[in-house]
Amino acid sequence: MTTAWRWFLAAGLGAVAVELVLPVGAGRDVLYLAIAYAAPLAILVGVRVHRPRRRLPWMLLAAGSLCWAVGDTAWSYYADIAATEPFPSAADVFYLLAYPLLAGAMYQFTRGASRRGDVSAVIDALITATAATVVLWVWFIEPTWTDPAGTLLERVVGVAYPIGDVLLVAQLLHLGALPVVRATSVRLLGLGIGAVLVADVLFQAAGYVPAIGAREAWLDVGWLVGYLLWGACALHPSMHRTTEVPGVRATALTTRRVAFLALSALVLPGVLLVELALGQPPHIAPVAVTAVLLIGLVLVRMLGMVRYMREQAARLARLADTDFITGLENARRFSERIDDLLTTPPGQRDADRPGAAILLIAVERLGEVNDTLGLGTGDELLRAIGERLRESVADDGVVARMGGVSFGVLLPGVLSGDRAATRAADLHRAFATPFALPEMSVSVDISVGIAIAPTDAQTATALLARADVALSAARQAQEHVARYAEQMEMNEALTPQLMGELVQAMADGDVIVHYQPQVEIASGRVLGVEALVRWQHPQHGLLGPGAFVPAAERTGLIGGLTRYVLDRALAQAAAWRAEGCELNVSVNLSVRNLLDPAFVNDVEGALTRHHIPARCLELEVTETMAMLDPHRSVEVLGALADLGVLLSLDDYGTGHSSLAYLQRLPLRRLKIDRSFVTDVLTDKASAAIVRSTIELARHLGLSVVAEGVEDDETLVALRDMRCFAAQGFGLARPASPERIPGIVTALEERIPEVVAVGLSSQRTA
Repeated sequence: MTTAWRWFLAAGLGAVAVELVLPVGAGRDVLYLAIAYAAPLAILVGVRVHRPRRRLPWMLLAAGSLCWAVGDTAWSYYADIAATEPFPSAADVFYLLAYPLLAGAMYQFTRGASRRGDVSAVIDALITATAATVVLWVWFIEPTWTDPAGTLLERVVGVAYPIGDVLLVAQLLHLGALPVVRATSVRLLGLGIGAVLVADVLFQAAGYVPAIGAREAWLDVGWLVGYLLWGACALHPSMHRTTEVPGVRATALTTRRVAFLALSALVLPGVLLVELALGQPPHIAPVAVTAVLLIGLVLVRMLGMVRYMREQAARLARLADTDFITGLENARRFSERIDDLLTTPPGQRDADRPGAAILLIAVERLGEVNDTLGLGTGDELLRAIGERLRESVADDGVVARMGGVSFGVLLPGVLSGDRAATRAADLHRAFATPFALPEMSVSVDISVGIAIAPTDAQTATALLARADVALSAARQAQEHVARYAEQMEMNEALTPQLMGELVQAMADGDVIVHYQPQVEIASGRVLGVEALVRWQHPQHGLLGPGAFVPAAERTGLIGGLTRYVLDRALAQAAAWRAEGCELNVSVNLSVRNLLDPAFVNDVEGALTRHHIPARCLELEVTETMAMLDPHRSVEVLGALADLGVLLSLDDYGTGHSSLAYLQRLPLRRLKIDRSFVTDVLTDKASAAIVRSTIELARHLGLSVVAEGVEDDETLVALRDMRCFAAQGFGLARPASPERIPGIVTALEERIPEVVAVGLSSQRTA
């Protein structure tokens, strides 16, 4: 049916051409009526095939076109068979009935397309229809109504035709003013109504203009083309969309609408000038009344336009201040708020200016959510994050989205770094609960940089810049919160340079790997080593991971860095094995590795390349990393476990996932975070946490490694808690690969004695 409307229109226009050349008689009448009845039939076929959402306007259009065809049939009967043309007749009944039906059809189209505030489209139609009415009144309605030769019925019917034309003109102009006219089918409908109106008006003028009356047969073309366009509009594929409500208002003045309004304004003086030129008495009173009506309508239209412009200005102002994804304030408006807060009012001292705390918040790993789950899910998560921040801040401050993965919080009156840090801790607790998105649950972490005004800066630009410096430091801090300090500026200035050099540094071998031993507590045997990356920078010396790993996470370089460390660690393990020192190696993963579908193949390839059994490789993930996308994590970690790789959970206790929940992942080892292990001798709460974690992990079939063992006493305490293994500076610091064999030998000689002495002392006591 996509081309049916073209075939229908082409065949119909061909029939119209034939109808014009046929002599007056039955053959011509039959062809004329065939074209007339084809229109309602085509409309019904279009409704059945395309099934529009609203059938009423199309059924009214079919009924109106059918009435016109029946009227043509009656007219042909009177003209050719009865050889008389009575007026009024049955033909007039059907013709006049067609007007409200066609007007009703167009009204239904406009009702389906109109929106609140589109009264201006109705006013424009009334203005143009009023101008058309005065023309019809002067030359058609008044002469017909005042004709002394006509009966009352004849005068009523004669006046009804121009009134019907005005009704169609008004509805046609209203339809054309709305965005729905973009649909091709409605354009065809409008052209059809317009063709019929032109033919109708010319037919009525035939009695007054002899030149038109002499060519009355040519008026058939207007009516027939109108019928064909009605049928074609219903056959067009776009007809099923024409009654949907569009998302565009019709209040604005387009060029076409301005032209119609200008033409309407010129009609009044035009009528008077034409009457004067023809030597007829001017209709001063009708023109004056019409002028008053037009002035009132134009005034209402202009008032509506002014109101619309004000609404648009207010809407644009809101859009300029609002982030379009989250609905929060944007960075520009946020910066203005800070400047307004820091501006000293006239007559007030600078010392009396109200201060504020700025919390700049970065959502970690949101880029991985976009890469893995799609931008749509990322936007849903951004909206949920914005709403949670708004709920957490409540009425105490203002939340804004600064762009990308960053949000800002303005806390007026908060002048203490401790108070600001407390609010940052509250935000961290608020983010402990995963975000429930459609069909999934997503966990994210945040880092918070704090700057205080006017202590740290006295302008919005400077304050935000220093909060950003603090944010970079927060990403490297264990608690992920940092208050601005001047020394941070030096470290922050170095980051862009390091990221620009990192890839070449790996190619040149300047990125090196140190290793820290892990000791089985009960036996004192060294199980393996954890690979820890360093950068031997030619200008800045040996850089620790904090100087470049967080930045590599943010810039997307961490995936390549992890593969580099994995390859170097397995190559070193192969070298040690060749020397007779068989050590397992442990490598920390990035969240990008869990989201990379090729990572499992990379691990398998590296094991094969260096001839290392999979059981000798341990891969460490953090709990927040694993919970970012649990489904994907289970899939990737399951594939790694199938290779035989040992999987461990690093920094346990710093996130927010329960150990029972994490049991769903194929983990075999748990590493308790150093923040709990360091205070196990001095803090009862830390000792209780470590002891209960070890017991729970044992029941779940997981071995436990304690990080941060600083002294022998802590090692003995962990032995008493039946902890499996330990690592820390009290055992051995990270060292270069060539020193590891000697460190292993020394540990395996010393640790059994430490454990034995501790056990002996315990028995003596």
